[in-house]
Amino acid sequence: MSDDSSESPKTQWNIAFANLLLRLWVGLRLFMAGVDKFRAGDGKDATFNMLNYDTKTGRIAKLTYEHGFIPENLCNLYAKGIGYALLLAGVWVVLGLALEVGLFFAGLVVLSLGVGLATLPDDTEVVYIGIHVLIIAAALITSRQKALSLDGLFFRRKGAKNDD
Repeated sequence: MSDDSSESPKTQWNIAFANLLLRLWVGLRLFMAGVDKFRAGDGKDATFNMLNYDTKTGRIAKLTYEHGFIPENLCNLYAKGIGYALLLAGVWVVLGLALEVGLFFAGLVVLSLGVGLATLPDDTEVVYIGIHVLIIAAALITSRQKALSLDGLFFRRKGAKNDD
């Protein structure tokens, strides 16, 4: 009996493209949610700066600790870093370097948003968070076919180029 584990698996391009689409959706959605934390106003009147970030995250923290059961200091700490976590997760997932770890981190960030929403009395938006978690799970399931990521580019195994 021969051991087939030493052979490089062939790229299944349909799954690789599915993973790319899922990663782009997740990554760009998270990145833009992070950018939005720095925005005030709309259209031509929109501004992006740290004052906007402090104002927006301060409102998030206040809403969560006033209507939920999470202590105020934890809400403030979480709110101060959530924009940066969203930006980091978004870029990480789109690039696809350490892909599975990046997707897992993105899933944890989205899950944390869901926990925050679930503490509020009107938690109808939490369903959308659940859908995002499912999309991230699908990206994780397809992440083994990472030919269209930095992992696939930098860490391609020998024999992988002959998988037409």
